[in-house]
Amino acid sequence: MYLKKIIFSLRKTYIFFFITVLFLYFTTLDTKGSVFKVNDIEISEPFELKFNKYSVIDNAFVEAFSQLSKMIVLSDQAKKLKNTKIFEIKNLIDSFNIKNEKFVQNSYIANFEVNFNKQNTLLFIEKKNIFPSIPRKKNILIFPIFIDLDSQTVNLFNQNPFFKEWILNKKDYHLLNYILPNEDIDVISVLNKNIDNLEDLNYETIVKKYNSNEYIITLIYKEKNNIKIFSKIKINNNTKIHNYKFENIDISTLDNLNDLINKIKNIYEDNWKLNNQINRSVKLPINLSIPSNDYKKNVDFEIFLNSNELIAEFYIKEFDNEKVNYKVIFNGSPKQFLKIINNNGIDINTSKQIWEIN
Repeated sequence: MYLKKIIFSLRKTYIFFFITVLFLYFTTLDTKGSVFKVNDIEISEPFELKFNKYSVIDNAFVEAFSQLSKMIVLSDQAKKLKNTKIFEIKNLIDSFNIKNEKFVQNSYIANFEVNFNKQNTLLFIEKKNIFPSIPRKKNILIFPIFIDLDSQTVNLFNQNPFFKEWILNKKDYHLLNYILPNEDIDVISVLNKNIDNLEDLNYETIVKKYNSNEYIITLIYKEKNNIKIFSKIKINNNTKIHNYKFENIDISTLDNLNDLINKIKNIYEDNWKLNNQINRSVKLPINLSIPSNDYKKNVDFEIFLNSNELIAEFYIKEFDNEKVNYKVIFNGSPKQFLKIINNNGIDINTSKQIWEIN
């Protein structure tokens, strides 16, 4: 009997020791998921008597924040962040690395990697009355179709300056990675036969050839020096139509052509950001529990909480030798939370008042 009490006591002590170690580990978890990482910021400064490395680092911070702003904020709202003070930017930075420092012809050149604290950055942007977006990368099939109204021709591949320059014209802050179609005579034939109703054409059969149900159809009408853009964007089973006009632009000049392509891409970037916009004024409190003796599940759940932008905050309410109880504040609906957590491979039971991680 006495021996059983000792064994039970040792078992209980072990469990509480395990839990203590577990939460000590949580405090030192890799927090890569809790930062916005901006890579490949190259700064070049003349190496002269007035050279100041601290000034170089500040320039890298400003450039990194500018790139991050363009990734998580709509293009017209990013302008509101353009004059952010350097001390404000520094308050958002968790860490930074300097890579490939070198001196070339009396110039100092270095590559920077800057990590912005995710929650602090989102809060800072929200205080500017701006809704931020989650910076998700996406591959998307695009058909940039050039219609020359002066010559009444339709070009997708050859004689199409937009097709040739589209991939080359890419910015570091772009989230959309474009996939161009392969040359196909049948596609050209269909487009030419329907030159008068390209905007109403059903492109689904053409797109299916490329095993994709998400795409952008870009009809670029040129008449003299005037350009009209008709876009059909299908993402997440939602289709949107956009129309834009650009007057007095000579696309025979490469700079003008690339400038126009960048403007069109900004429209598509904004459309994608709207799909991922965060409204953090919505606060959903969620109570969850996890078996305290399942080390891996606890670690995986903590990583999920740290890495998800829609998690405003979380903390451990209580724990014992059976359960760890969490309080999570989520920026969204219960349905949205369940979808996200299931997509992360976490099985959850919602049949009880306190949801349980299985």
